[in-house]
Amino acid sequence: MQAWIDGTAAAVADTADLDAILGAEPPGGVTLASDDGRRTLHVTCSGDRSGLFWETETDLLLSWGPVPPGAPAGQVVGDAEYAYDNPWFALPDGGEPFEITTAQARRAAHEFLRTGERPTSVQWVVKP
Repeated sequence: MQAWIDGTAAAVADTADLDAILGAEPPGGVTLASDDGRRTLHVTCSGDRSGLFWETETDLLLSWGPVPPGAPAGQVVGDAEYAYDNPWFALPDGGEPFEITTAQARRAAHEFLRTGERPTSVQWVVKP
């Protein structure tokens, strides 16, 4: 996997490499790219106002928030209007959509490193 920060690439071989990169919390975020370059996860760590952007050849998705207890993992809603009407996408703490904690963003980055697929630890909406 490659990590891109401000146009500079660095190899990410394991969780220690990923933690070192995310630990610096670069202001512009970090883009993680799969080995084949077909899937990317952009991670912005900023406390309770962190976020994720997922991109493939067919998907452009924004993280909506954490998966609430009992909700199916890996959900995607077509747009924010439907998310507000979907009980699984209601944010139980009243938090703003599209925001997750730094810990949640890091867990998602670890999941992407481990699986190479879109993280299921957050909910997603199609980018408007």
